[in-house]
Amino acid sequence: MLFLLNEYVTEIEAPELRLLKRGAILGFEDIHSMRAREAIELARNRLQACHDAGTVPDAALVDDLAALIIAKTGANAALFPVHEGRVSEPRLTILPESILESVRTRLAEGARPDIRQFWPRAA
Repeated sequence: MLFLLNEYVTEIEAPELRLLKRGAILGFEDIHSMRAREAIELARNRLQACHDAGTVPDAALVDDLAALIIAKTGANAALFPVHEGRVSEPRLTILPESILESVRTRLAEGARPDIRQFWPRAA
């Protein structure tokens, strides 16, 4: 499944399996007892830590957060906006695969996608 996290597109094959293997690294033990709200807050906190450090999330973290959001919400896209230095509550949605594929293609070509083009239509 393709997943869009802010401006990063990744492909996650087996979200729950990934979480079973990497849950301790993310900071939780039991994926099955976690609620969607807790998963979203964990993702927001991880992205806030990256923002505070002035770094971008690495590929493993993007994959982990994507797997977490897929497993707990069913969404295939999450936009975590930053306002006044704080990572805010995300907008979650299910985007058509064609949009995700076009974003991935643009990234592969070296062009940054303008997420403002499709997020307003995704709500």
